[in-house]
Amino acid sequence: MAENQKISFVLHGKIHGKKKIKKELQDALAREFELGFFETDRARQAQSLTIEALEKGCDFLIAIGGDGTLNEVVNGYLKSGGQKKHKVVLGVLPWGTGNDFVRTVGVERSVEQLGLLIRTSSVRNIDAGKMKIGAPEETQEEKYFVNIADAGFGAEVVSEVNGVHLRKIILGGTMTFFLAIFLKFFQYKHKLMRISWDGFTWEGPVLTLVVANGQFFGSGYGIAPDAQIDSGKFQVVLAGNVTMLDYFKNFGNLRKSKHINLPDLNYHFTDHVNVVPLGEKVLIEADGEIHGTAPLRFECLPGVLPFLVPGTS
Repeated sequence: MAENQKISFVLHGKIHGKKKIKKELQDALAREFELGFFETDRARQAQSLTIEALEKGCDFLIAIGGDGTLNEVVNGYLKSGGQKKHKVVLGVLPWGTGNDFVRTVGVERSVEQLGLLIRTSSVRNIDAGKMKIGAPEETQEEKYFVNIADAGFGAEVVSEVNGVHLRKIILGGTMTFFLAIFLKFFQYKHKLMRISWDGFTWEGPVLTLVVANGQFFGSGYGIAPDAQIDSGKFQVVLAGNVTMLDYFKNFGNLRKSKHINLPDLNYHFTDHVNVVPLGEKVLIEADGEIHGTAPLRFECLPGVLPFLVPGTS
């Protein structure tokens, strides 16, 4: 390994035990690597700090926080040029509410594991999702995700969860998401959408549409049990005219990452998905953050993220 390699950390500034984490990283890595910390002090700042870290130069860029922090780091990396511009390996030290992406890849909340992944260059080129938000004839906004995006019920739940920071601190991620799901159970109305890709079109009421690169969302619900992070395709879970009660009855299967057997719930694989609302607005969330409303197009970007993952060295 070359000497004086640099590790830059983009750190969510409000995570619990921040000083302890930084000290553990210094103790574990400072003798072998140059370390740099880029700490957020306001919402939605991790993307700009990622771009700053990349411009200053580093060999490894690690997100410290939850899925939202990782999402911003991925957006900063891809919007600033990605592999075409930067010879940087990405990674994550999970320290957030949901931490769903790491459930798929086996990354732990462990400084020791992170150090091992870096030292052994345990890197896999994984996929990312691109969202083109807005109608094609308009100026579309482009955003990226690494784990799961969804439209409908799941996005409504995320909107509820992201407004209750104190509840998340007190109850933790899993219980907070469960309570949000329970509250939305009594409020949610199916959204009318047109969902399509090459050779497939579906129109009608939708409970939820999930476009998955990873397998888990909502703090541990295995909604897409067959999704693979390096397959070049999404697993799409389309729950059409599924009742809230039937969905609620299957939470046990979701916790076990099992398929749900319901007439209007189907699993597909595709590298792109078009979503058009046919009625009231449809919220879109990705990696646990609200990103706007439909219409939009999802596209899978194969192998664009060099990422630290166990078992690949």
